[in-house]
Amino acid sequence: MAAGPAVGGRRAAGRQDRRRRLLDSAEELFANRGYFGVSVREITDHAGTRLAAVSEEFEGKHELFRAVVLRRIRPLNEDRRQRLAARPAGGHRVGRLRALVEAFVEPMRERAGDPGWDNYFRLIAQQANAGQPIRVLFADDFNAIAAEFIAALRTLFPDATEAAIYDAYLHMVAASLHTYSNNLRMVSLSRGRIRGDDVDERHRALVVFVTGGIAELVGG
Repeated sequence: MAAGPAVGGRRAAGRQDRRRRLLDSAEELFANRGYFGVSVREITDHAGTRLAAVSEEFEGKHELFRAVVLRRIRPLNEDRRQRLAARPAGGHRVGRLRALVEAFVEPMRERAGDPGWDNYFRLIAQQANAGQPIRVLFADDFNAIAAEFIAALRTLFPDATEAAIYDAYLHMVAASLHTYSNNLRMVSLSRGRIRGDDVDERHRALVVFVTGGIAELVGG
């Protein structure tokens, strides 16, 4: 006899739960030890699933890693696109630049503090500083949002050199990843006097630094 709707629904819910646990476990382990420092067995043990689950759900470790990244980068970038489109069209150029910077970094601030997103930010910061071929699995999604912000910078600073525009974008990315990767450097350098997890204060410093740096770099 064919399974009834209730049985089919429980199976689908069970599979969704297994997929979520695999994604969450892989994200945490990859963030802590890197892609090459984690085995499939360690991921499935952490998630409480069978070893074959990774192949069944993702067709292997590469695609699991890609799914981990895309699960968060797509909504994050959609938020950035909406904010970029909603920027004021007029006003002082530095004010419009600040709005551009906030369109990029504010979506990170809003998600900071969530354990999953904190793991994701650490993972992406790790990948940004590693020359590993695994990055090609999700490069298109990062390059697409980069092209949109680079185009907006070119429109805002039409006389800037191409190199200055690319430097401006890449330094914004680097500063953002440093701020939200929770790497404890602020705590270490200040010997505990300054909290690295004070999100609002670190975010304020980030926006001021990136806005001023880009304005100076591109001749604003």
